[in-house]
Amino acid sequence: MTSATDFDHLEIQPQYSRINARWEASDDELDNDNSSARLFERSRIKALADEREAVQKKTFTKWVNSHLARVTCRISDLYMDLRDGRMLIKLLEVLSGELLPKPTKGRMRIHCLENVDKALQFLKEQRVHLENMGSHDIVDGNHRLVLGLIWTIILRFQIQDIIVQTQEGRETRSAKDALLLWCQMKTAG
Repeated sequence: MTSATDFDHLEIQPQYSRINARWEASDDELDNDNSSARLFERSRIKALADEREAVQKKTFTKWVNSHLARVTCRISDLYMDLRDGRMLIKLLEVLSGELLPKPTKGRMRIHCLENVDKALQFLKEQRVHLENMGSHDIVDGNHRLVLGLIWTIILRFQIQDIIVQTQEGRETRSAKDALLLWCQMKTAG
């Protein structure tokens, strides 16, 4: 005769057998399962990185256009429109209030490299640190380095000299301190 506990045992045993089968699976079966999970994880990470890059591109394009509007200029594609160096020179002139060397006329690669080099040289004279970046990177449309260049320009010309009102009077903070303070003020409360 079977008792009530025997029925419970008979009902639960198939559930545990599925779980045990998972733990007792061969290495080949686990590798296949892990590789599909890894593949999914990598594709998700790539999608998130692409999304972040698209948001940065859109944001930086709007920022550049907001400053180029002062000289009635506009860009539509951040990567393509900065390649010849002319818009980059105009942007730096607007931001700095200084005249940069006149852009070289011509559409050949050498002319583009020369124009971008003029802009990068101006940034170096302004003590803007450009790590591992050359004019060829911008002319070639390297997405990561173009975004990095625009972010560096934003830090130098937009954020660097933020004046923060304090109780004692006016105080000038570094870009890093000002950005940190802004984040703290926005997230307080």
